[in-house]
Amino acid sequence: MNDIYRAPITKDEMILLLVKELVGHNIDVCKLIIQNKRSLEAKETVDYYHDRWENIAGSYYRVRDTDQDKYSLIWDYSKYIIKKDHNPIFYNLTGISYQVVDLIRQLIKLHKIDADNTHIEDYQLWLARDDKLYSILADKIMRAMKPN
Repeated sequence: MNDIYRAPITKDEMILLLVKELVGHNIDVCKLIIQNKRSLEAKETVDYYHDRWENIAGSYYRVRDTDQDKYSLIWDYSKYIIKKDHNPIFYNLTGISYQVVDLIRQLIKLHKIDADNTHIEDYQLWLARDDKLYSILADKIMRAMKPN
């Protein structure tokens, strides 16, 4: 680095400068305030992500555990049987049906299979066809989930 460059001031440094003026340049008090600010921010961050995990991921897994025979289907590659989520808690939190999330996960899992080492003929064609069918199914599910 050259002598002209000066690193931008951080958020904590800016707060330190402002608090230092308010408390009469008592650095120990300023450092204590900054330390408390950091610990409060860290706690809020942990609480936020814990809440997100419990509400969003937890609701997804609870709904998935109770969804027997309550799932939309593709019948004969052209007829779709659409069932709304039996418990809309995940949809209400995210705006996405848990069935759509499952369809995406299924496609990702299928795509991870090594196409060169699989014994399925025309694997890429089969995967592309499923992608199109799942896309239509997901669209129909989302339309059904929207309130009228």
